[in-house]
Amino acid sequence: MGKRNKNQKDSKKSLPRKVVALIIVVASLAFWSMVCAIGALQKFDYRIYDLLLGFTHEPQPRQEILLVEADNKSTSNESFENMKTWPWPRDVFANALMRMKEFGAATAVFDIEYLSPSSLAVDENAVIEAASNFDGSRPNFESFIKDNDDYFARAIQFFGNTWLTINTDDLDFDYSDSDIDYVKKRFLYNVEDKGDFILKDYYQGKLDSLKTSFIDNLREPKADWDNPEFRKKYRIGFSPAMNMFLSHASGAGFTNVIIDMDGTRRRIELLNKKDEVYSAQLTFAPVVKTLNPERIIRKKRSLNLENCRGIGGKDLKIPLDSSGRLIINWLHSLYDDSFLHTSMLFLAQLDYLEKNIVRTLNVLEPFVTNLDSQTIPGLDYAPLESAEAIHKLVTDYKDISDFKDFLLSKCNGYDLEGQAIDGGVEYSDYVQYFQARKSFFEGVTKLCGGNIKQEIEEKLLAMDASDSSDLNYITPEVVQETMSDFLTNFEVMASENSLYNDTFNQEKVKYANKFCILGHTASSTTDLGTIPFERAYMNVGTHANVYNTIMNQDFIYSLDWYWGVLIVAILSLLLIVLMADKKAYVQNISGVGLFVLSLVVPVLLIVLFSIYIPALAAILVAFSSYLAMTIFRFATSEKDKKFLQTTFGAYVAPAVVDQIVKNPEIARLGGKSDYLTALFSDVKTFSGFTEVINNEEGEDKGAERLVAILNDYLGVLSDAIMDNKGTIDKYVGDEIVSFFGAPIHDDNNAYDACVAGIRMLQAEERFNKENKDRLPINPQTGEPFYLHSRVGLNTGNMVVGNMGTEKKLNYTIMGNNVNLASRLEGTNKVYGSWIMCSESTWNAANRGENEGKIVARKLDCVRVINVKRPVGIYSIIGLRNELSEKRIRATELFNEGMKWYLNGMDTPEAPKNPEELKKAWSLYKQADELYPMDESSKVFMARCEDFIKNGIPKIWDGVYTMKSK
Repeated sequence: MGKRNKNQKDSKKSLPRKVVALIIVVASLAFWSMVCAIGALQKFDYRIYDLLLGFTHEPQPRQEILLVEADNKSTSNESFENMKTWPWPRDVFANALMRMKEFGAATAVFDIEYLSPSSLAVDENAVIEAASNFDGSRPNFESFIKDNDDYFARAIQFFGNTWLTINTDDLDFDYSDSDIDYVKKRFLYNVEDKGDFILKDYYQGKLDSLKTSFIDNLREPKADWDNPEFRKKYRIGFSPAMNMFLSHASGAGFTNVIIDMDGTRRRIELLNKKDEVYSAQLTFAPVVKTLNPERIIRKKRSLNLENCRGIGGKDLKIPLDSSGRLIINWLHSLYDDSFLHTSMLFLAQLDYLEKNIVRTLNVLEPFVTNLDSQTIPGLDYAPLESAEAIHKLVTDYKDISDFKDFLLSKCNGYDLEGQAIDGGVEYSDYVQYFQARKSFFEGVTKLCGGNIKQEIEEKLLAMDASDSSDLNYITPEVVQETMSDFLTNFEVMASENSLYNDTFNQEKVKYANKFCILGHTASSTTDLGTIPFERAYMNVGTHANVYNTIMNQDFIYSLDWYWGVLIVAILSLLLIVLMADKKAYVQNISGVGLFVLSLVVPVLLIVLFSIYIPALAAILVAFSSYLAMTIFRFATSEKDKKFLQTTFGAYVAPAVVDQIVKNPEIARLGGKSDYLTALFSDVKTFSGFTEVINNEEGEDKGAERLVAILNDYLGVLSDAIMDNKGTIDKYVGDEIVSFFGAPIHDDNNAYDACVAGIRMLQAEERFNKENKDRLPINPQTGEPFYLHSRVGLNTGNMVVGNMGTEKKLNYTIMGNNVNLASRLEGTNKVYGSWIMCSESTWNAANRGENEGKIVARKLDCVRVINVKRPVGIYSIIGLRNELSEKRIRATELFNEGMKWYLNGMDTPEAPKNPEELKKAWSLYKQADELYPMDESSKVFMARCEDFIKNGIPKIWDGVYTMKSK
């Protein structure tokens, strides 16, 4: 009985790997499906979608789209007084529409809401005309007032295919029942929506717009469109542009955009339902008119336009996402680089130039007419041709203006059937009007290029040449002044006419047959938002992208998130069946393959087929399943690695343990030669420190206190070493033996070792400051007995590896270059330095990208105990960007002094010039005055003084021979 229970217990411990893998996958599926279902991954999926969208082919911008912008160039131009105020007077847009009609623009869509009337304005032309014809009587001031709204409304109809706005929010504007009824009957659509999907999606969208995090998904209720209270709370608004304007327009569409919970615009509603009729999105509305479908049918995931007579009776199926919205296939470029743009400045400039040209003609006409009427006795002077030409131009332009007023008077709006009231403007009227304008400017151009200046000059000179007693005699001064005034006006007109013609021709090419979207893009506008490719994108561009997506039929098809999870689940189960009993590396490869597949498939789907599938849940299922199974395999089949970690982790550095786990061969006895840097540190006067503690505490307690302080002290120094990629070899009392460049290879090991030495002294300073209350009192100074370590560094070939026996291994370094580092640590005593490195270390550290980062004092050469060959040595001062200017300058002066001190070491047989030692002494002195704490200056000053006083050695080779360690 006991045996059977034991077997049952073992079977519970060791479930088959396939069962465990199955449990892991199912648990992962359940967890991530739940997380995804509550919307916790939604924002992350949005970010992934934005990334994926960047991989797709960029849609081609349709050439008929033109964004007509009320931009900064327009608002900041000082020439146009009526455009300095904001918002602009509506006559500016009225003039723009009439000019666009002249250019042959096909469609004008306003992304500007005209919801309320504007103020009356002063008719500048009427004031000027009244002033020029003033006869002393009281003027009729009412004639100076113009109604810009009426003018704008008539210009809307004059253009023809003009589209205005509807806002589906409930704005605070009063509309009469007749106004709303007019809009509904004339501009809204009949749509087959048997599932009532449009209304349901709208209500759900209203709720979604209130959510900024997945927590809101849990708090907010689902859309309950059958509940009257719900409908009342989230009622659909209907705020069209003023009826005065809409009654003159070709159509209207809603401007409202969809903002996802992360604040980004990716999708758009195409239809909105209000009282059993449907309005269309701002640019979708003119698209529907262009396509002219026989039926509009809304399905759950598509909007079908059947028998589109505008494209030869074809059907158009527009895919929708799970929320019933079109996914906008954005152009990948920033707003300024997408589609064709033009500024309304150019339209206003043409009006401005035209007004100036006409004004100049009106100024020139009386002057030239009067001059033409002057007779000169004795001369049969022919009439001035220019007088007749100017008079004709002035008369023609007045006729054109009257014709314009007549045409606008015929723009009285449309009835409910869309028929122009009183007939409207006929095609022949447009032809006649624009031909008259064309002829007028051709006449102005001909006048400017003719001989008018020559005619005027000849007439004036003839009058000047007449008898001074003649009534028509003009003095030369008056002739010159009159000619100057004329030329000034004429040349200004000619210049403005030339600019007008150039601008007109350029703009006409821009506007011809264009689908124009007019909107505000000046810096004062708030009509902008975030899209996948730009954080502050002008909303007028959003409507252009909607139009571009539909007309190009370049759609993105959306799948629900669970399809990705389902695919990964199937693949995971297949891997369990096929790979569960395979070797670990095979399972790892297949697991990584599954994870990579979950990343690659969404990319391929959207790049190749424009199908978007939310990928994050599937990726997390694949990753978490692979990770969990890897951990399971690690826990059950990697006992040998755990043994190695347990065995070696107690006495070698963590980096060494990692190497041993990855490659157990390292655990074998033996080593290899490598180019490394050894670091030795030792505490100055440690025996004195120990003696003081023992005197204070006694032998027993003193030992405990000493060990506690020393452990903490060596700990902070060791951290500085390991933080800079060093490996601790051993501790020998107060000494630390460490090295850089193994077991992890490091080409910058010399630089890292120098930085470690600098950080050790900085850590030491902090330790002394923070622990001064723990330190014993130095009887000689009465201050705390601070701990100070000297550091020695040497770089060269060393043997590194496991040394010892099978029972006891030590990962360590050996060799003469190791011993030299130890000797250099002790050499600090002679030079009053704290960090000393060999020339090989300095050369390796101060090169490449690290050159100049470390500041060091070059010392002489030293011959240490048991090393015959002299070694060039350097004292490491610190990192340049951490040192004061004073200390850096002191180092520079010292190094300059060393040049004079060592001068001649290459020719040791030649006598040393004492003057060089004096120069060196002077520079050492300056360095010591700048930074007296560095005692190496004093050391070399004393040497120079000794040599100057007692004689210079015959052999001057710059080598100092150590007498002790």
